[in-house]
Amino acid sequence: MKSKINTNIDIPESSNTRLTTGDSIISKITETIGRGEDARNSFVYLTIKWSFIAGCVITVLVVINHWFFRKNETIPDFSRDLQLVWDIVVPMITLALGYAFGKSRD
Repeated sequence: MKSKINTNIDIPESSNTRLTTGDSIISKITETIGRGEDARNSFVYLTIKWSFIAGCVITVLVVINHWFFRKNETIPDFSRDLQLVWDIVVPMITLALGYAFGKSRD
């Protein structure tokens, strides 16, 4: 007894839509960071950029906090709060720069 294989397979619309959505997500990512070596360099650049932006925004928020909300303290510890912020940001920047300049080129 021979079995017949049905080669006429209908693909439902929902699975076709998923592929298109996935392709658009991938194209948005590659549009942002590029491909291959460009993606590696872009990722380092984006890490450094957003670390500086986050550090500066948090620094401004700390300054605003000390100006407006800590008037009752006799000795505000302003420098310690800023040091805590940049103790987190600086290692991320150092790591990204170390990767960018330390990777070997063949």
